[in-house]
This record gives sequence, C-alpha cells and structure tokens, in this order.
Amino acid sequence: MKQATVSVRTYALTFVALLALALVTSLIGMIDLGPFSLPVAVTIATMKAVLIAAFFMQALYGAKQIRIILAGGVIWFLIMVTLTLGDYMTRGWVSALGGK
Repeated sequence: MKQATVSVRTYALTFVALLALALVTSLIGMIDLGPFSLPVAVTIATMKAVLIAAFFMQALYGAKQIRIILAGGVIWFLIMVTLTLGDYMTRGWVSALGGK
C-alpha cells in the first residue's frame, strides 16, 4: 500500500492556521456578538476540527475506509445533537398542555 507523503511545509501551514483560528477564537470571546456568538464559535471550532482531521490525522490522503469511518462519526454526532436539541426544545410542552 502506498503511503502519502505530507511535506513539512503543509504541516507548518496547518499549524499556523490552527494558531490563527485559536487567536480568532480568543478575540471573538471578548466581543459580544449577541445571538451570533454561538454560531461563530461553532464555525471556528468546526474549521479547526476539519484541519486536524484532514492533515494531522491524514484523512485527506488516507484510504476510502478512513473517510467512511469519519463520515459515520459525523453522522452519529449530528444524530446526537438533534436528539439533544429535540429534548431541550420540548421540555416546556408538558406543562403547557396541563401536565405537572
């Protein structure tokens, strides 16, 4: 099996990008964005996770199996977030319908 070779330059640029995103995360934390604070923070965290998975975990250069496993993990994460949000958003419904 042929192993993909990633250059030191690619690792260095990825590292610099991660440092820049960490700095942006810290600076955004000091600014009040109102209701946009959470979406901006999640977007930055997602970008950092994609960089780590693609380059440091070599998912970009790996076999098809690795991509399938990563996709399964993302789908499972989305299922769990959906179920959690569904529970959280419907907690007041019972009392509104005359329950306890």
